[in-house]
Amino acid sequence: MPTGNDKTIGAVETAFEILSALGEVEPTGLSDLASAVEIPTSTTYIHLNTLVEQGFVVKESGQYRRSFRFLEVGGSVRQQLSIARLLRNKVEELSNTTGEIVGAGIEENGKRVILYRSTGEKAAADEIPIGNHTEMHWTSLGKAILAYLPEDRRRHIVERHGLPEGTSETLTTFTDLERELSRIRQQGYAIDDEEHLRGIRGVAVPILDGDENVIASIGITGPRDRFTPGYMAELLNILQYSKNEIEVRNQYYEYSSIDG
Repeated sequence: MPTGNDKTIGAVETAFEILSALGEVEPTGLSDLASAVEIPTSTTYIHLNTLVEQGFVVKESGQYRRSFRFLEVGGSVRQQLSIARLLRNKVEELSNTTGEIVGAGIEENGKRVILYRSTGEKAAADEIPIGNHTEMHWTSLGKAILAYLPEDRRRHIVERHGLPEGTSETLTTFTDLERELSRIRQQGYAIDDEEHLRGIRGVAVPILDGDENVIASIGITGPRDRFTPGYMAELLNILQYSKNEIEVRNQYYEYSSIDG
């Protein structure tokens, strides 16, 4: 619900609350959506009608869903990153090579965001969408980025979002997390050992710019039974080679842009 903060617009907050709820239950009818967000049906209808008119919600046979207009917006935002094309190509290449789920992530507002994701032929069906936001400390992609952020930035993220538990394996204290992030910086990679989802493991490496600032991460995830320590070591070698390639090419493009 709107917060009442005089620096925000309540109607906009309500619209985004409706969109967020719609993503959980779509397609759905007006009454069910109004009940889900606990907003009067008449108010929900006005917001939905506005979103339909603007092309961000589709109404079909009395049911509402978010429109594919969000793909256009998200794709446009993603292309603002100079490294986006390099990450896209590498994610697809590694997915084809390994047959596994390969993803690239960034940090935004203290969350891990999936920038690209590709599912190989050996991988099980994957329902995590592009743009998915989740806790930084839950996944190898998130931890690979978090470890290389400045200490004050890491602390701010934890203070803002806390350290909620994804599974019983999740690190939930700042001391334990900092110890893990220190180990990641020493070894150069992060592991997710069922910390986000039961039965899922992952390994990821950070992508750094020419000034050694972290800008993204790339990683591979899969089922615990297949992702044995030996197999993950093989995948890590592939990831580290890919990391070096991405960083070198990204620096070349940056320098070429400056010289141009």
